[in-house]
Amino acid sequence: MRRHLFALLGLLLTLPGGRALPNDPAISALYARGLAGDREAVSDCITALEKLLAAQPNEQVARVYLGSAYTLRSRDLPIGPAKLRALRKGIALMDEAAAAAPENATVQLTRAVTNEALPAFLGRRKIAREQLDQLVAQIEKDPAKLTPADQQLLYLNAGEAAEKARDRARARQLWEHGAALKADSKLTREIEIALASPGSKL
Repeated sequence: MRRHLFALLGLLLTLPGGRALPNDPAISALYARGLAGDREAVSDCITALEKLLAAQPNEQVARVYLGSAYTLRSRDLPIGPAKLRALRKGIALMDEAAAAAPENATVQLTRAVTNEALPAFLGRRKIAREQLDQLVAQIEKDPAKLTPADQQLLYLNAGEAAEKARDRARARQLWEHGAALKADSKLTREIEIALASPGSKL
């Protein structure tokens, strides 16, 4: 599931209302490198986002990405208290951002996809599915909340969450919605693979 986080990089570039984040290409590049396993990039990304939030404390897109970056730091640390602290901090930051910006679909999607990517034993998948389902309902009422490509990302992850909950009919319905958008070739291909292999992700 971490692979789906790469598709979130575009969400970091622009905030609601078209206001760009400062130095966003650099932050996006650091986040991408961190996802690929570059530990130094994860640390640099966290530093950059914390600096941004110090200047703009109400910037919830930056906050949710900072939380996601802390989950990457936790991934990189050896088993022990520091690993757990980083994970808890990441989850707390994402939850804070989601609570502060309940109508911001970018914030909600970033948190949901990150939660879905976390190990099952952490118990975040139920939260992820609930949030993904809520987002689907929002997008069906107001598609402009997310770009078509981000809608595909939503339907892909919502479908996977439904399949893990053994609701295969719902998973197929969600994937079919996502496949029909055809906004991003890579996401379209992933959805087509999921539709062709029911039950493979349980």
